[in-house]
Amino acid sequence: MAIDASHFYESAPRTEWVLTFEGALAHFVCADRSARVEFARQVVAAAGEELSPDLELRSRGVTVRLAATFEAGGLPDAAADVAPRISAVARELGLTADTAHLQTIQIAVDGGSGAVPFWQAVTGYERPEDADLIDPLRRAPGVWNQAVNDEREAPARLHIDISVPAAEAPRRIAAALEAGGRVVNDRFAPQWTTLADPDGNLVDIAAWPDLP
Repeated sequence: MAIDASHFYESAPRTEWVLTFEGALAHFVCADRSARVEFARQVVAAAGEELSPDLELRSRGVTVRLAATFEAGGLPDAAADVAPRISAVARELGLTADTAHLQTIQIAVDGGSGAVPFWQAVTGYERPEDADLIDPLRRAPGVWNQAVNDEREAPARLHIDISVPAAEAPRRIAAALEAGGRVVNDRFAPQWTTLADPDGNLVDIAAWPDLP
C-alpha cells in the first residue's frame, strides 16, 4: 500500500527528508568512517522488518533511501514510520541532515516500446514495467522510452528528467534561464517545468512528489 506526501510528512521531518521519483531520500553528514558504519547499522536496526532502507556510505556522509516501488504503487506506507526513527538515530549520534543535493535523474530515450529490449540489453537493467528500465543496484539513472519530440519545432537529441524537492525547483529553473536556457512548457507547473538548452535539448525539473 502506498502513501502520499502529506501522509509521509505528518511524521517525517521536512528539513531532513525529501521525496523524488525514487522515494524518500535523506543525507546525513558524517566524516568519520567508523561512525558512518555505526549509523548504518543502527538505521537497519531501527527499520526492523517493516522496510529495508537502501544505504550509500560515502566519504562525506550516508544517504538513506526508502524506495518507492512498483509493487507498492509508490512510497510504502511503512516509510512514514521508519523515516522518523532514522532521524532519531541521526540525532542521537549527533549527525546533521543536508538535503541540498538530493535529487533523482532519469534519461528519456526518444522512441516507443519497440526500443526497450535494445536499451535493456545494452544497460543490463531490470524492466519492472513496459517502458521503465532500472539499474538493479539502484546506482545509475533510470531509462524511460517515450516520444521526446512530440509537438516540437526541432528534434531534441536528449531529454533528462530531474526530480528535486519542491523548494529547490524554482532555484534550478531560475539558474537554468540565467545560463541561457528557456521554458518550453510550464502548463504542468509546479509539478514539472520543461526547459530547453541553447541547442534544444530538453530537461524536466519535476517537483510533484513534494506537493501536499
